Amino acid sequence: MTQPRAEALTISGLDCFYGEVQVLYSLELVLNKGEVLCLFGRNGAGKTTTLKAVMGLVPSRAGSIRLDGKELTGLPAHDVPKAGVAYVPQGRRLFAEMTVAENIEIGLMACGKGKATR
Repeated sequence: MTQPRAEALTISGLDCFYGEVQVLYSLELVLNKGEVLCLFGRNGAGKTTTLKAVMGLVPSRAGSIRLDGKELTGLPAHDVPKAGVAYVPQGRRLFAEMTVAENIEIGLMACGKGKATR
């Protein structure tokens, strides 16, 4: 019998809006430790909004975002990287000569987290 994997990221009942326009409706997502997740869909489906909500860049009106059991919902965006979350927007490499992983490691080092781990 296999044991259940520990949850790394859990999003429950997340509602997000841009102004009065709701763009995420009761989003549910569980990412277990060691898993890789790919969000895909048409333009406007909520992929980027989901990532921005995790980063604290888009406020939620309902729901919960937890990383390793720690509540991220409501944290100021500048505190989210301290919890170990990094985000590199598509096509915006901070240091063009570096890989995405290296760019993320720079952000983690700035937060005192050291090297990135999966």
